[in-house]
Amino acid sequence: MKTTARMSTFDTDPTAALSFLTQQAAYIEAEVYRQEYPQYKYTSLVPLDNSAPDWAQVVGFRSVNSRGEMKLFGPKSTDVPTVEIAATMGFHEIQTGALGYEYSIEELGFAQLNGINVDNERAIAVREGVEKGLNQIYLQGGLVAGANGKTQPVGEGLYTGGNVPRLDTAGTIASLVAAGNAQGVLNIFSDAYNQVFIANTNTVHVPTSFVMPASTYQLLQRTLLNTGNASNYTFLMFLQQNFPNMTFDWDVLLEKAGKNGTKRLVTYKKDIRVVKGHDVMPLRFLAPATADNINFKVPAICRTGGVEWRIPKAAAYFDGL
Repeated sequence: MKTTARMSTFDTDPTAALSFLTQQAAYIEAEVYRQEYPQYKYTSLVPLDNSAPDWAQVVGFRSVNSRGEMKLFGPKSTDVPTVEIAATMGFHEIQTGALGYEYSIEELGFAQLNGINVDNERAIAVREGVEKGLNQIYLQGGLVAGANGKTQPVGEGLYTGGNVPRLDTAGTIASLVAAGNAQGVLNIFSDAYNQVFIANTNTVHVPTSFVMPASTYQLLQRTLLNTGNASNYTFLMFLQQNFPNMTFDWDVLLEKAGKNGTKRLVTYKKDIRVVKGHDVMPLRFLAPATADNINFKVPAICRTGGVEWRIPKAAAYFDGL
């Protein structure tokens, strides 16, 4: 009996593989954008500004200071006081970040032959890698290299602003909580609040947010203020009652963000006029491409200027928490 050779139903032409991956990319990207990454906190802590065009090289801003005082004016006076305006221009550089994923022609051929979708785990990993990188940029002031721990600076960072006043706490939260010293805990947060509100800005800027290390937040959240009366009133609830207009948040990145690797408390006014993140181009997947007709890469890029502190005195860092 004569047998005929089995014919392949997969077109091994690289152009066909590239076309197949392009079709798959729409499905993959839809899945990727549905993922959420609550462990990366920059979107909830930093006011983001996406008003600049995608391919802007720098963002310009105008800072205006005025000086002038009203004076009493007599019925025959002609000397009207005037205000003086001083304006300066500043520029903030925008940078591009990139990451991608790839499939081999063998993987694409197997998926097309069997009528299945290629897996989206690599694209999801790209999205998570980009989110992690942006979190570092907006909060720590740049990309932190894993091998040597050095930071490639991009902007300033919500936790690392060079012009934000830095002070040391009087005692640690852990020791005060262990001693049941509620007044001492309150004093630390009051000092941080008043540093911004009174000392730094002379009551012009009212802080809105406390951000502390995750371990400190959990300690305050789980420790009862008074265990003797069977109360379920915690240290955190006590602070929230005393600062009803403040938000209390946490971030693991603050565990060693302070001087000499100590814990840091960040107190600031969350206002885009005070501090902003330049989110120029969100994550964008580009068209698939190949350089060798064997491996097919899908690049992804984003563009950011990191964090810019417009009014650094509307914040304060307290180290040694």
